[in-house]
Parts: sequence; structure tokens; C-alpha cells
Amino acid sequence: MKKILSVIKREYIQIVRTKGFIIGTILGPVFMLALIVVPVALQFVAVDQQEKIGVIDETGEIFMGLDEKLDQRLKDGTRRYLLVNFEAAGPVDELKQELNNKVLAKELNAYIHIPEDISSGGEAEYVAEHVSDFNKRGNIGSALSSIVIGKRLRGEGLDPAKISEFMRPVGLATKKVTTRGVEKDTGGTFILSYVLVLILYMTLIFYGQIILRGVIEEKTSRMVEIVLSSMRPFQLMAGKIVGIAAVGFTQYAIWAIFGLAATRYSKGLITRAFPAAAGFEMPSIPSYIFIYFVLFFIGGYFLYATMYAAIGSMVNSEKEAQNLVMPVTMFLIIPILLMMFIIRNPNSTLSVILSVIPFFSPILMLLRICVLLPPFIQIAASMLLLGLTTLFMIWITAKIYRVGILMYGKRPHFAEIVKWIRYR
Repeated sequence: MKKILSVIKREYIQIVRTKGFIIGTILGPVFMLALIVVPVALQFVAVDQQEKIGVIDETGEIFMGLDEKLDQRLKDGTRRYLLVNFEAAGPVDELKQELNNKVLAKELNAYIHIPEDISSGGEAEYVAEHVSDFNKRGNIGSALSSIVIGKRLRGEGLDPAKISEFMRPVGLATKKVTTRGVEKDTGGTFILSYVLVLILYMTLIFYGQIILRGVIEEKTSRMVEIVLSSMRPFQLMAGKIVGIAAVGFTQYAIWAIFGLAATRYSKGLITRAFPAAAGFEMPSIPSYIFIYFVLFFIGGYFLYATMYAAIGSMVNSEKEAQNLVMPVTMFLIIPILLMMFIIRNPNSTLSVILSVIPFFSPILMLLRICVLLPPFIQIAASMLLLGLTTLFMIWITAKIYRVGILMYGKRPHFAEIVKWIRYR
């Protein structure tokens, strides 16, 4: 045990002191804060720039109404959209070409062409150099639709104001019922599911690659021959895996402290900078989600870490390892591809079966827990199978590791690996 602890200490200190660990630990919370603050802040950032928009109104009846509908103001009180009416003295195509030139010359930001048959199904045109501002296009389209629909209703002798009142949309508040009661869901469940699963996915790959690289470096430098003269291969492998796991826990602990502080104080900071965000509600996160996250991280880490260690002991370079790593990586990619299905059908038979398969359960069962807490027996079965599979993989990996770590030259074939496992 003392020898294993020595390896754990060496691996832990060696990684924690690196610039990569320090930078990654700092950037992690910054990334987490950006995920919370930036999307919210961007919703309340106004574009303080007036836009001059030309209008070709062939009907002669829509421009005034459109000008009134688009009477939005900037912070300084000026209009955001300054509409200019252009009347065609000749063919409309000639006027459109003239406005195209004005747009290219920056004299206009855009122009709108309203055909004469707009009320009977004709299509308006919005022409600009930059057409990716969905908010602006939505504002113009909504205003134009409102005016044309009102024109059609008045043509039929109906009152647009009354019709609009009758057609007012019905609000649908989304609420989630839990053992703690009923609470409003603002999309936090969906966001939380994605964030935790992606963190787990990236962490398993990241620390697995560290183990793989570390084993290959020791093997190619022949340092391992000196180390193994004083301890057994299993002790070295166990110390390396646990030591790197301790690094992961340290990083997660730092991120968790920052995350708790961010969820508690970020709303106040956002509200001060953007008063319009006062109505934004931070999603409440049940404590059991973090508990299960840690448990599935531990199980998933040791399962995949042993496989990465086995691959590292069988090859002589990272280039050779890539082909062998691909099947292991696919076990992590497949659950990511199944995320949307699990989110939409968390209690379906297929979701239950997939979430108890040991190679998928760290991600898929955690995802189900975030979306809709499954019966405890399913969670327990998933963790039990994951634990048993991990123990089995440790047993196999230990046998591969003790032979492969001292093998050099040609990469072993499958038949040779089976022989290594059978050695006593």
C-alpha cells in the first residue's frame, strides 16, 4: 500500500504543478461563468445604431402603417429604423437596381419591396448586404404581416382590433413537479443536462488520454524497468490511475466552489448591468444531481482509465495507440448521439436498457437523472453493473499491463493479448 501511495503522490504532484493544469483550472470557471452570464447579457444588449431602410410600396397604402409599427427608439431617443419611401417613376426593376447601388454604397442599410399583390398572396422582399440579423428581419416581417392582415380584414368588413383581441395567444407556463413541490422550469433542466453530460464526456476523454500518454512515455523512456524493480506492475498501474483521479477531483472541487458562487451571485451582477434581466430566474438544481454526478464520474473514470492504461501498455507510440483508442472513444460518442432521444423519452424501454449498459451508463443514466429522476432500483442496477464491469476490466487490464508494459517492438495481435490474460 505504501508503494501505491508513493505513485499516487508522484502522479498527483507532477500534474498539479504543470502550467496546463493551472491554466485549465482557471479557464474552467471562466467558461462556466460565460455560459451563465453571456447568453443572458446578450439578450438585453441593444444595437445602438440607426438604420436607414428604403421602402418601395407599390400599393401606396402600407408605408405609413409600416413606419408607425417600426417606431422603435434607441437609448438616445432617436429612431432605430428610419424608413424612406421611394416611388417608381418608371419600371420597378430600375428603381430596385438604383436601391441596390445605394445599399452597396452604404447610403441605405437595406430596402423593402412591397408588391402590388401583397394582400392576395404576393411576397415582399428584404434586400441588404447583411441579412443574418434575425431580430431585425423578425421585427420587419411581423410589422408588415400585421399591416397586411389588417388590410385584408378591413376589406372583408371586419374590425382588425377585435380580431386581434380574439386571436391573442394563450400563455403556456412550464412547471416541473418534484418531491419538493411544483416549480417553474425556465429551460434549466435542458441546459443542466447538456452541461453536466458534456463535462463528464470531456473529462473522461481528457484524463484517459493523460493516462495513455503517461504509460507510453514511461514505457518508451525505459523508466518503467527501474520502477518495476521495486514494485509490482499492478501497484504501478493502480497508483497512476488513482493519482490522476485525485487530480480530477481537485479540479472538480475548485470548479464546484466557483459554480456555487456563480449561481448564487451571478443574477445580481447581471441585473445591475442589465436591469431588464430582473425577471430572469436561475434554475434550481437538486443536490442529488451533484451526488450522482460524482458517483458516475468515479465509476466511469475507473472503467475508461483501465482501458486507456491497457492500450498504453500495448503500444510503443501515441500514433500506434490511435487505432486502438477509437473503439474506446466510440463508447463515449454513442451516448452523446443518443442524448436527444433520452431527453425526449427518459422512461422508454430503450432508454432504460441503454442507461444500464456499463459503458454507456455514466453518461446516459446521469442524463436521465437530470431530466426525470428514474426509480432508485434502475439507478442501483446501473451502478452495480458499472462497478462489476469496472472490477472485471481492472482484472483484465492488470494482466495485460504486467506483460505489455515491458514489451517493445511490434504491437501485439489479439491472440497474444489473450495469452497475456491467461498467464498466471
